[in-house]
Amino acid sequence: MTGYDLLCRTLESLGVEVVFGLPGSQNVAFFEALRKSSLRIVVPPHELAAAFMAIGLSRASGKVGVITTIPGPGFTYAVTGLAEARLDSVPLLCIVQRPAESPGNRFQLQNINQAAIAGPLVKRVFRLDDPATLPAVTESAHACALEGEPGPVLIEVDPVALAAEVVRPADRPIGADPAAFGAAPGVPAEALQAALGRIAAARRPLLLVGQGGNGAADGIRELAERLRCPVLTSTSGRGVLAEDHRLSIPSDLRDVDALNALLAEADLVLALGIKFSHNGARGFRLRLPRERLIHVDASDEVLGANYSPVLGLCADVAGLVLQLNRRLTAAAVAGSAWTAEAVAGWRARIEAGCRVQIEPRVGGADPATPEKFFGIVREVLPRDGILVTDSGWHQMLARRYFPVLTRGGLMIPADLQSMGFGLPAAIGARLAAPTRPVLLVTGDGSLLMSGMALVTAVRHHIGLPVIVFNDGHYGLIRIEQLRDYGRATGVACDGLDLESFAAAVGARYALADRDIRSPLQAALAARRPTVIEVPVGASPAIRKVRAKGVVRSTARRLLGRQLLVWLKRYRR
Repeated sequence: MTGYDLLCRTLESLGVEVVFGLPGSQNVAFFEALRKSSLRIVVPPHELAAAFMAIGLSRASGKVGVITTIPGPGFTYAVTGLAEARLDSVPLLCIVQRPAESPGNRFQLQNINQAAIAGPLVKRVFRLDDPATLPAVTESAHACALEGEPGPVLIEVDPVALAAEVVRPADRPIGADPAAFGAAPGVPAEALQAALGRIAAARRPLLLVGQGGNGAADGIRELAERLRCPVLTSTSGRGVLAEDHRLSIPSDLRDVDALNALLAEADLVLALGIKFSHNGARGFRLRLPRERLIHVDASDEVLGANYSPVLGLCADVAGLVLQLNRRLTAAAVAGSAWTAEAVAGWRARIEAGCRVQIEPRVGGADPATPEKFFGIVREVLPRDGILVTDSGWHQMLARRYFPVLTRGGLMIPADLQSMGFGLPAAIGARLAAPTRPVLLVTGDGSLLMSGMALVTAVRHHIGLPVIVFNDGHYGLIRIEQLRDYGRATGVACDGLDLESFAAAVGARYALADRDIRSPLQAALAARRPTVIEVPVGASPAIRKVRAKGVVRSTARRLLGRQLLVWLKRYRR
C-alpha cells in the first residue's frame, strides 16, 4: 500500500465519507488511492466550489468537511472557502500537495508559500512528510478542526513520500471516538453552581443561542420550557428552537431597538454557543450589560471577546445544558415571572420591526411580495427541510420572511458573505443529508459565479430545487447606487437564458412567474436539479428611491458648484 492508501484508510476510520476536489498532475496518486477506497469522490468545477460543498456538508451533518487541492492555483482557488469556514466556525480539512522542490533553483513551478497564505485563515497548519506519522498527524488535524471553536485546518503533504510504498501498519484504535472530538472541558463544580444560582435567582431569564447550540436543540427547548423564558437566536442559530414555538422570538433583521428593549426587560441573559460576531451581535449594536450576562461557549477565545460576561464558561453547550436541566430544582424554575402573554407581546412587538419600505416585486406569488413568496415556500418545504441562500438581496428577504422550524434549517454565508456560496453549499448539504429536502434560493448574479456546479449535481443525480431571483442586476448594490446617486453603474448581469442554460447542463427548468407552489413541489420530487426562474422587478418603492436619488445627486452637484463659486469670490 502507498502512503495515500494509508491516508484514505485513516480518513475512513475518522468517519469521513466524502472528499471534494479536482485531480491534477501532483495528486494523481491520491486519486488512485481514493478510487480504491470507500470514500466518495465529488469533483466540482473548481476548488472554491469544493470548499463551499465541504462547508455545506459539514453544516448539515456536524462532521468535518474534507477537500483536496493541487498546489499553487488549486490551493489559492480554495482560499476564500477557508476564510468562509474560519469566520463561520465550520470544521474543514484541506489536504494540499506541497509544491515540487529542486534544490538550488529559484522561481519553481507553482511554488508559493501556502502555509504563510493559509496561516491567518486556518486554526493550524500541519505538515505530513513521513508516512510513519500519517495516522497520528491526520487524527490530530481532524481533532483540531473540531475542538474549541470549530474551523478549517490545512495539511500540507509531501506527494513524493505519500506516493511511495509503505509497510501496512497494524490496525489500531483511533485516539478517541470521532463524535467526541472537540468536546470542551467540563465545567468546574463551583462555576456550574454559580450559574445555577444566578439562573435560580432570575425572575426574567432569557436565552440567546448561536450556532454552537445546534447540537443541543432538545436540551435548549427543555430548558426554555422549564424556565418559561423567551429564546432569541443568531442567524446561524435559527431553528435551534422552532420559530413557531410559543417561546421563540424570531429576531433576524428585526429592529435592534426593540431587541434591546427586550434585553433590558430580562434580568439574566444566558448566551449559549454564540460568539457575538458582527451578524450575531447585530452589527455590535446589542446592549448586554456585564452584570446580567452568562456566556457559554466551547472556545475560551470567544468568551469576553466583544461582550464581557459576569460569568464565562468554556464548555460544551450540550453537556452544560444537560447539567442545568438535571440540577435546576422545581422551586428554581418556578421563580420565572414570564407569562405566555408577555412573551407573545414581545414577539409581536419585535415582529413589527420587520416591515421595510424598499422591496422588489417578486413573481410566483399573488400578491407579488417577498412575504407572500416565502410564505408559500414555507408551506411547501417540509419542517425538516434546509433552505440555503447565497449572498445578496434574496438572502435578506429569506431571512426576513422564512420561518425556520428545525435546527440547521437555514444555511447562509454568515460572516464572510461570499457570493457563489449557495449552489455548492446546497449540493454539499444534500450529500450530507440525503433524506432531508434541501432548497436553494439564489440570485442571478450569484448563479453567474457558481452555476457550473449544476453539472456536479446532475452527474451525481442530486435532486435540488434551485430558485433563481432574476432581475438582471446585482440587486442590492443597485439599490444602494440608486438611493445615493439616482443611477446604477456596473451592476448589470443580464443576458443569461436560464432555460437554455439548464438544458445545456442537464437540469430541469421551470418558470414561476405566477405560481411557485407547483414548480417547487415538482422539483422537490425530482431526481435531478431543477432551475426555477422567478422574475423579480421594480416595485413602486424602488422607483421612488430612484427618483429621490436623482434629486439628491443633482442637488449635491449644483450645491457643489455654487460652493466653488462662493469660495472663488471669497478668495478675491
